[in-house]
Amino acid sequence: MKFATKIIISCLLAMVVCTSIYLNAALYYKPEIKTEEQDTINYDLLLQLRYLKGAIASGEAEAMQKLYPEGYIFMHALTALAWHDFARQCDPSLALYEEAHTEISKSCSAITDDLAKSTFDPYLQLPYGAFYTGWSNFLLGKKLGLESMSKRNIEEVNLFKQQCESIAHALDSSVSPYLESYYKAAWPADMLMCIASLGLHDQLYTPRYTATIETWLKKVKTNLDVNGLIPHAADAVTGKPNEDARGSSQSLMLVFLYEIDPDFARQQFELYKRCFLGSCLGLPGIREYCNGTAGSGDIDSGPVIFGMGAAATLVGMRTMATYHDHSNANALECGIEAFGIPIKNDHEKKYIFGTLPIADAFIAWAHAGLPRKTNVENDVSWRNYFHIYSILIVTVAMLLLIIVWSYKKSFKKSNERSNLS
Repeated sequence: MKFATKIIISCLLAMVVCTSIYLNAALYYKPEIKTEEQDTINYDLLLQLRYLKGAIASGEAEAMQKLYPEGYIFMHALTALAWHDFARQCDPSLALYEEAHTEISKSCSAITDDLAKSTFDPYLQLPYGAFYTGWSNFLLGKKLGLESMSKRNIEEVNLFKQQCESIAHALDSSVSPYLESYYKAAWPADMLMCIASLGLHDQLYTPRYTATIETWLKKVKTNLDVNGLIPHAADAVTGKPNEDARGSSQSLMLVFLYEIDPDFARQQFELYKRCFLGSCLGLPGIREYCNGTAGSGDIDSGPVIFGMGAAATLVGMRTMATYHDHSNANALECGIEAFGIPIKNDHEKKYIFGTLPIADAFIAWAHAGLPRKTNVENDVSWRNYFHIYSILIVTVAMLLLIIVWSYKKSFKKSNERSNLS
């Protein structure tokens, strides 16, 4: 075997060993908790948000729109909602709180501009559809909730209330619990955002949508999929499932359903875990398709690797935390930290080398929903299986390395014996 070939093979095997060591160490990730301006904050989350702040300022939201039909909205909404959760950790009198509020305000403005609306149809039963109205209105309501009554912009208050009224009016005249996001196309996850904004209205102002929400829930409960879950896609006219539940939409819906109907949400969560919580090489992940079924990745799911959905797993971290399953939330967080290839410095933190900022937005929002300190774990055994797999892989790599470098010596001895005979 030529010396150059040995070097190349050795380098590849060394990469396998080093990668295994890195991944196993990364599974013990703990976010950096730091005191800034007298507040104890998740500093890793702040660095993520600082990266997203710069990414949005440099036009990454517009770039994501070219890759994903709702990329612009998601980029702004998820980043702003993560800022919202971060702001709740801060004293309102401090600069970090003001920074968070400023970024939320920028994203609220961006979501109401012509570019944000250009993808959506203003002539649907609910103008601009359930996705646009749900996300834009929910974000606006969250912004108003951070502000005292005297500091709320009256135009924003009126817009929020008008959009809530539009949602309720459209629902009252619809047989289906799922209003269109696009012409004749409805996704329950989009509708959850609309209902969540109605619930938010009733927290901020005099309640008026209790009956609308209760009627919506009754319709939803009579239009579940074969597993008893809210479907991924539904008929916009009848509300009947068009596609059974999937991990990406379930992870997202359950975060918001918990605030709407906690009892129903917990029932759905248990079914969700039974159908979608899985593992790959011993590491927990969220399947995109229910256990026992298979499918490929698409624009909703992102990559599906060994059955585990990228979007489902990223958002699933927050889902688990929402339902106080901190062991699985921590496991998903550590897995994302290991395989997300984070790059961190004093100014920012980004994942996948910063090549897909919308993924960073999902991760930041998911991280923002975790407890500030995640050092309490109910179960750490999930790491053991991955450690065992890794030991086997490293052992094989080391044996191959020994074989490669002993090849010439063994070959030479074999030739000497042949010559003697």
